[in-house]
Amino acid sequence: MASIIEGYTYDIFISYRQKDNKGDMWVSEFVEALKTELESTFKEEISVYFDINPHDGLLETHDVDASLKEKLKCLVFIPVISRTYCDPNCFAWEHEFKAFIEQAVNDRFGLKIKLPSGNVSTRVLPVRIHDLNPDDITLCETTLGGVLRGVDFIYKSSGVNRPLQPNEDHPKDNLNKTYYRDQINKVANAIDEIIHSLKRDTDKPLEKAIAEQKVPGGTSNRIKKQIKTVLSLKILNKKNIVSIFFLICLSVAIYLIYRTHYLNNNEKTIAVIPFTTPSNDNDLATYAIGSMQEIISKLQEVKSLTVRDMLSSQQYLDTKKSPAKLRSELNTNYLVEISIRRVAKSLKMWVGLTNTKNERQIWSSQYDFNEEQLMPLFTKIVQIIARNLNVNFSNYEIKNIEKDLTKDPNAYLNYLNGNVRLFTAMGNKFVDSVSFISAIKMYDRAIEFDPGFANAYARRAIARSWGYYTGQLNYAHIEKCREDILFAERINKDLPDVQIAYGFYYYYCKKDYLNALLSFHTATIMDPGNYQPLFYMALVYRKMGDWEKSQSLIQKVIKFNPQEALYLTNIGLSYAYLHNFDSALIYHQKAIDVNPEWASPYLNKIQALVLKYGNTSEAHALLDSAIKKTHESLTEYKVLLAIYDCKYAEALKEVEKSNVNDFLNKGNRDIYFAKIYNYLKNPKMAEIYYDTARIVLNLELQKDSNNAKIHSLIGIADAGKGKREKAIAEGIFAVELESKNKVDETDMIINLAEIYTMLGMSDEALIRIDYLLKNQSSFSTKLLQLDPAWKPLLPLKEMQTIIEKHNNN
Repeated sequence: MASIIEGYTYDIFISYRQKDNKGDMWVSEFVEALKTELESTFKEEISVYFDINPHDGLLETHDVDASLKEKLKCLVFIPVISRTYCDPNCFAWEHEFKAFIEQAVNDRFGLKIKLPSGNVSTRVLPVRIHDLNPDDITLCETTLGGVLRGVDFIYKSSGVNRPLQPNEDHPKDNLNKTYYRDQINKVANAIDEIIHSLKRDTDKPLEKAIAEQKVPGGTSNRIKKQIKTVLSLKILNKKNIVSIFFLICLSVAIYLIYRTHYLNNNEKTIAVIPFTTPSNDNDLATYAIGSMQEIISKLQEVKSLTVRDMLSSQQYLDTKKSPAKLRSELNTNYLVEISIRRVAKSLKMWVGLTNTKNERQIWSSQYDFNEEQLMPLFTKIVQIIARNLNVNFSNYEIKNIEKDLTKDPNAYLNYLNGNVRLFTAMGNKFVDSVSFISAIKMYDRAIEFDPGFANAYARRAIARSWGYYTGQLNYAHIEKCREDILFAERINKDLPDVQIAYGFYYYYCKKDYLNALLSFHTATIMDPGNYQPLFYMALVYRKMGDWEKSQSLIQKVIKFNPQEALYLTNIGLSYAYLHNFDSALIYHQKAIDVNPEWASPYLNKIQALVLKYGNTSEAHALLDSAIKKTHESLTEYKVLLAIYDCKYAEALKEVEKSNVNDFLNKGNRDIYFAKIYNYLKNPKMAEIYYDTARIVLNLELQKDSNNAKIHSLIGIADAGKGKREKAIAEGIFAVELESKNKVDETDMIINLAEIYTMLGMSDEALIRIDYLLKNQSSFSTKLLQLDPAWKPLLPLKEMQTIIEKHNNN
């Protein structure tokens, strides 16, 4: 029986590992139950391909016959994901799972489709029968190009991890609270959504199909105008056809150019690592990192090289790791080492080039570190490195490498020092304003020595936008940021940093996400070997709530094997918002491994642990480790975990010995005081601290009247005082302020739900909680049951229904 859509062989293809269908024949029984459920779901006959005797092990002599390739032409692919399925040596993995994905990406519908509900799904519908280890989850998601979502048939209890059976002896002991019959129904409903979406697209009008065509790498304004012109005509005449044909040719040409360039760039990959002797000399560290950054910038002008960026390299300052280990972590074929050391009263620079495959040193040399000769020295070093790698320069590349950023050595040295401070500050969430101000001061000095220093203007603009975003610089820096960009653009409009500066200006200062995307995308075209703009584009899409595009870009970044903690923990945050806590934990831990002295990945992992497990046992151990490694007090998290443990007296002691700078937001200390006193049944003291919080927060509001977080906290303080109308108005206004920022909007909705809970408005609170659990958010059913803020809602029958409905999130 053929598929219900012409051109496809089957509607559904079931893929599984033979090992998982032995004994009780779980897979066979699942297929029969699904077929029965499909009969009552669809009016049409749905065809299912299921081979009772599939291949298992994968040998070099195996080949996929034409019949199997034909059978893979299906609408929905269901892999039965087990502990044995995630195996690249398994026939089902290699010739069914991967083969279907490759085939679907290129067929008429594509792998990812838009459902009638507006959500996005893939045509791969995983049925998971075991909890997987982190490596298998990563393997699945890397292959799939997105989050591993599907329907779980897992029976989970103490020491038990097995497939869910149709008739369980003790169904209530299943910690997942799932029932076989319900899960079968979920699979059938998911198939119904996917197939009806595909059927709808078969009747899509030509105009809509043309409008949804995407030029690889983005669509320029000129192309968009041409598309609009074509669509404005009612009849497809000869001129229309020529226009459409032109668009298709242009798309293919751009794609081929990109692919060719990308493949060429990956032939020779190189990283630059700085060293100092002695290693505790801060001045030497500044020279070493500055030298590293400039050599990287010049190497990036060589288009046949792929050069790891500054953040990747800077973290390896004075590393003890071997070239083989660095090659693995940085995914590079070649390594440049720069060592700055003191000899008597002078400085010496040693530079070496190593082939990381065989750990053979190709070239090395030592130079006097003369500040006035640095720029020509770096040019010379890059030319020598390129020659040793048999790189042929174009005239354009030679010109760019030899081009000095500035003719003034003092301007250059201050610029290098500014870069060191800027990139250090960008990678650290908990720095104070001095970090960005010191970077800006260094760029100020560079510009004083050379008013035509385009790079210094661009970097100063980036420092201003980041400083404003982190709340460490005031509103006045927005206009100064814009002025710096315009100065840099007038001097050198072809500078990639100008576009990156524009991206941060629009993203952080103006919240103009479309222009931010355009700027970052332009930077990727100017510098294809740099994946930082791709990462920033992913963050912009995340803010916009376009999780499909955000995760697609993140998958591209992951393929570069980034080793920056800043990137890795942000990838973890994306997974956490998608309620994929397993993957979130993996990437937060990778960030910790890369930079164990930075607090943010620890705190993000603590949050993911609480969201996943609903307890604090692992979180406490991780917090202790974070305090020890980072030498920070992390008081706010001590307080938070004590509250979760209902150890209110302990939480109160922590707040009492703290100061306002120990908390992320002004006013948080007083809010915590008030909440804890409420939990201790002392409403008079709670009222006093809610009053104090309102005073502090209103003072902050005078500095930034559109700060959603402040409005939201004022709403909580008003609710604590029983001021119903004011509290609700502040909470709703905070949500509205973040309506363009879908990530922060959900955080404001959490606070609004808390306001309604405090005011006894349970119906309004439950509506928001259901929304948060259904959509991307930093919320979970486990947290709901742990945090005493939600305790008034837990006895409600409606609350229990919501928890049961979303218990797998």
